[in-house]
Amino acid sequence: MFTLTTDNDRLLLASADLRAEIYLYGGLLNRYEIRRPDGTWFNIVKAYDTPQHARESLTEWFRSGKLSPYACRLRHGKYSFDGKAYQCGKFKLAEHAAHGLMYDREFTLVNSHADGQSAEVEIRADYAQDDSGYPFPFSLTVRYRLSADGLSIRSTVRNQGATAMPLADGWHPYFTLGGKTDDWSLEIDSSKRLGFDADLVPDGSMIDDTRFQTTSSLVGIELDNSFVLARSKPAACTLSGNGLTLSIYPDASYPYLQIFTPSTRDTIAIENLSGAPDCFNNGLGLIKLDAGEEAAFETRYHIAANRP
Repeated sequence: MFTLTTDNDRLLLASADLRAEIYLYGGLLNRYEIRRPDGTWFNIVKAYDTPQHARESLTEWFRSGKLSPYACRLRHGKYSFDGKAYQCGKFKLAEHAAHGLMYDREFTLVNSHADGQSAEVEIRADYAQDDSGYPFPFSLTVRYRLSADGLSIRSTVRNQGATAMPLADGWHPYFTLGGKTDDWSLEIDSSKRLGFDADLVPDGSMIDDTRFQTTSSLVGIELDNSFVLARSKPAACTLSGNGLTLSIYPDASYPYLQIFTPSTRDTIAIENLSGAPDCFNNGLGLIKLDAGEEAAFETRYHIAANRP
């Protein structure tokens, strides 16, 4: 049996062995927990203490941040679309706009349901043209669904304006399996990654990288790269260690996987992206969403605990 609990700030989806906590602030996933064979619970998401903690500190690392309508870096915050030049300025890393415009929105619960097969919630936030560099109104609806297959997250963007809009979508979760990154292994369904310049903006090159086509240790490995998914295996990515396995199953709407290992060496960011960093300029995965049209993006997280 699956259950659903809500309050003014948080939504909790649960079964006997899985739990997911969603904050209405940012629409973010704060906890995704599994009951281990010894009966204890383990959260694989690097969590905030409270919704207020998220409000105060999200922009430090953008943990679990929603990336929309662009993902990662936008070079100097500038782009051109349909013959017009724009500049976004909400948040910058160095000189570059980063991580979109929706990560700090307050979402509203619009639908919920729980039964013997699943529990799900649908939340929504509207973008009201409050950054002059992105004058395109849209709605963002996120559906979280917990079932025996794991946690699926579906984002739907609807163009509420009278003209086309540029779009990319993504998520910025940080995962942990306990201990340090060196204790874990990673497999990615990819043999290529985007070449980056010194500011982590794609430079137009493509680099062969087969290190993670089979399960490989993360001992001493530092990553801040965007991998191009091959879609040759059921899971796009598998992270394993300490008796836990996280498998990530994006659909075709998320062809890129950004991986980042922070210097703390206790988490790893695994980011599903519909478009490459700076796609408003380089066109890699850029969506031109016409007036009144929708675009949907979906991924699924599955966690398993191995018996000792």
